[in-house]
Amino acid sequence: MKLSYIDICGFRGFKNRVCVSLADSFTIIDGRNGVGKSTIFDAVEFALTGTISKYLDAKASGETVDNYIWWCGEGTIPGERYVEIGFRNGTEECSVRRTPFDAVDIDLAKVTEKLVDKEFAPKTAIVQLCAASIIRDEHIARLSLDLKEGERFTLLRDAIGAIDADEWIGKASRLSSTASKRHDEASEELKHAKAKLDNSIRYLDEVHTKLSSVSGLEEAIGRLQSMLKSTASVNELMIVARNQLSYIQNELEQADNILKRWSEVEKLKIQISELKKKVENAREEWRTAEEELANLQEEIPSTLDASELSSQARKLEQLVNLGGNIGIRDGHCPLCHSEISESAFREALVAVVSEAERLDEKAVEEAKRERTLKRTKEKAAGAKAFWELAMKEREETMEIIEKFDEAMKEAGLVASSREELLLHIEDVEKKREAIASEVGILDTISLNAILGRAKETRDHAVERVRRAEVRLGKTRLAETRAKAIHDAVRRAVAETLDQRLGRVLPLMSELYKRLRPHPVWDDIEYSVRGDVRRFLKLQVGEGVNPQFVFSSGQRRATGLAFLLSMNLSISWNRWKSILLDDPVQHVDDYRAIHLAEVLAHLCHGGQQVVCAVEDNALADLMCRRLSGSGEVRGKKITLGTSGDGSLTISQESAHPPLQYRALVQEERSMGA
Repeated sequence: MKLSYIDICGFRGFKNRVCVSLADSFTIIDGRNGVGKSTIFDAVEFALTGTISKYLDAKASGETVDNYIWWCGEGTIPGERYVEIGFRNGTEECSVRRTPFDAVDIDLAKVTEKLVDKEFAPKTAIVQLCAASIIRDEHIARLSLDLKEGERFTLLRDAIGAIDADEWIGKASRLSSTASKRHDEASEELKHAKAKLDNSIRYLDEVHTKLSSVSGLEEAIGRLQSMLKSTASVNELMIVARNQLSYIQNELEQADNILKRWSEVEKLKIQISELKKKVENAREEWRTAEEELANLQEEIPSTLDASELSSQARKLEQLVNLGGNIGIRDGHCPLCHSEISESAFREALVAVVSEAERLDEKAVEEAKRERTLKRTKEKAAGAKAFWELAMKEREETMEIIEKFDEAMKEAGLVASSREELLLHIEDVEKKREAIASEVGILDTISLNAILGRAKETRDHAVERVRRAEVRLGKTRLAETRAKAIHDAVRRAVAETLDQRLGRVLPLMSELYKRLRPHPVWDDIEYSVRGDVRRFLKLQVGEGVNPQFVFSSGQRRATGLAFLLSMNLSISWNRWKSILLDDPVQHVDDYRAIHLAEVLAHLCHGGQQVVCAVEDNALADLMCRRLSGSGEVRGKKITLGTSGDGSLTISQESAHPPLQYRALVQEERSMGA
């Protein structure tokens, strides 16, 4: 299958409909920057995968390439927005059309059947096919020399169709892991079974020991009935005794808790009288401070505060200074313009000065009164806070004592001292020990039944150990076989892959020789190493890594050789098209001609080549080189902009094959 056309409208920079018809052999697309050459290749990938891989990791201001798939420039929105690509193989045709709204599942499934061999293709065949068939300028070095050796080998392995290697190795690894896990589980089960067997044997020995050492059963029953004040039968008496032991244990725990708190509570009881006195003193200080504050507040307050009085005094002084400096003007006061004599004016200034001094004195007195009132308020507030703190301390102490008394009451303890409580605890413990001793003797009544159950438990444990040992043997054998299968799968995969690599690696070297990236190192060595993890190493000369010594142009030419061989090595690929988006960036004219020669050979071998370049002269050169002789017919398309600024096809021309012996005929005609 080969590409027949690319029809786009409202996609990226193409506002209006543009249909690019492609020749079966080669199509050269040229045009300056920004006229849509790369968008043509983006359209092919988007139609097949629904995305553009070169923008997958790009994000800015919360936006991704999805926000710019369709036309978003100025002007009216196109009536339709779609991307459609067609394929043909003689008379057989198929197409896939993708819009912002319509599903493409059915069409894409039909196209996928035509483009790949499903029996050998990976799960993400279309995505991988686009990555191998669309060779972009910005990816040439990144997807070849700049790859890690492990990633480079994975790319090569997937290309030659060894796609199920990891799957089979993974299955064998999971099988081995499962077998090992089951073996570990069987080992753990045997360990637990043996531990239970040991416990059952030990318990059986204890029962035998108790049964042989117990005597005086009737006396024990009588003593226990007397202690419990009960005439119940033996079985019921055992229940009553165990309940009594539980009750006594609870009583001892409560008493022990009270004993731990006894000394603390005794100290708090002594402190109660002191706290009461502290509260009374604090209350008296608060009352005294409140009375003092009330007396101060009953005094007649001044109409102005100290700061206001001082401000008025300063203003009067300024007024006196101003009047004194200006003096009488034509028998009139300079301040109020009233008639006044010189002596009367001076007397008035003296009176104003006296008033200012009086205001200053009053301001001093008012400030003193305010400070006294503030200190009294603070004293009253502090006395109240101290009283509240003393009250809270007394209440908390009383609460602790009350809770302690309640605990004593709930436990049924009436001890008046710590020594008395200790004696009570000692008596209760003696009672518990006596009841427990008698209960231990009475347990012998059921020892025969216990002995039978212990023997049965031991027998079950022995049988469980036997079954666990059998299972452990089976899991050990399964683990050994699973590891052998895992090793065999890895060896088979490695051998198969090495056989396929033996056919592919020479192709890589041949393409490198034809592109001639370096004038001295005219050959490159591709070597695979590693047993479990495989690595593809590239080197020239005496073990030189081209990634670190080649220039950007040389690295690009080497990368082209690698990527072209990847495309040609895909065993499951039925899409015979190679799309190159400006592959000669940073590549000199000499190696660009070599690339044209390689592409010409691919065209004559049945491959379809679609190549975009920026330079028009280079496009013409590639058309001539790829045309050659025979029936190879190509096409050249020049992209540009229309009158409204949208992208379009500016020029399109067909390139027929060169005539046979055209140069010889030309020489003869010139000679004639």
